[in-house]
Amino acid sequence: MPLLIINNLQASPVTFQDTSGLTGVSFTVPGSITTTRSVPQLALAGLEIQLNAEQLAARITWTVTDDPATPMDNPPSSPAILDEAKYFVIHDDFPLTAGATLVLPLVKTLQNGATGDYVASTPGGVYSLATVVTSEAEANQATFNDHLLIDPTKGPVFEARVRVNMPGATITADERFVVGLCSAHATAQAGLDAVVSNAWFRGEGANLNLFVEWDDGTHDADDRDSGFDYVKNTFVVLKIDMTGLLAVKFFVNGVQSAQVGNLSSLTSANLMQPIFCYQRDAGTEINQLQVDWYRVYNGR
Repeated sequence: MPLLIINNLQASPVTFQDTSGLTGVSFTVPGSITTTRSVPQLALAGLEIQLNAEQLAARITWTVTDDPATPMDNPPSSPAILDEAKYFVIHDDFPLTAGATLVLPLVKTLQNGATGDYVASTPGGVYSLATVVTSEAEANQATFNDHLLIDPTKGPVFEARVRVNMPGATITADERFVVGLCSAHATAQAGLDAVVSNAWFRGEGANLNLFVEWDDGTHDADDRDSGFDYVKNTFVVLKIDMTGLLAVKFFVNGVQSAQVGNLSSLTSANLMQPIFCYQRDAGTEINQLQVDWYRVYNGR
């Protein structure tokens, strides 16, 4: 559940109401104070028009982050209980032993000597997509093997805890990775920019920048700086909230990026899948894209 933070810059109170009519949320922010409150995800889209209008008029400032008191936004606590008549969830904690076959619907695809395998005796379980020392182009990915299940019009939320393990200070200029949701991506080495539709985090080149990208065939945004860097050999929780296709939100460790995506041209025919993909055009670097867990919530 989002945690909404509103700073009222004027002396008089301001009342906000979910204009979508889906939740009936309504509240008043007293003058000259900062108010923090949890609001249902469904209400946020109906509040945003007024929030943005008041902020544009310099009457308030506002931001939103995950609520650590809410189980769905705080994986280490207790699992959230979802109404399975309205939602489904696909997830994996990768608890199997090294050498085991990746659990469907996830399927790995590899180019040349690249590997994909469970990491043995790791707390909670980890799956690792790795390159090897052979001097060659290599790529690896875990997707649903183009078995597309995620309806972008039903408010999907993607989350994953991942890290990039590498001996160097950064990946090299000819390496890249993506984590998120996309349409078909048949092979690990296939061009990422050629994917028809996507919403994902991306790292590329000799830096630690964490970019966000989105594409619905009409609105195409590449290499938008999320405002956050990833840290080598350190897990980070990435979240993509598509409950409003006009305002797709990206979170890094629970903090929302200033980048907001537009996927409003997607329809229920544009189904998607999770993707974890690492590509190296050349070289001998031994780098790993490791996934601790992932989950996708989607309405039925």
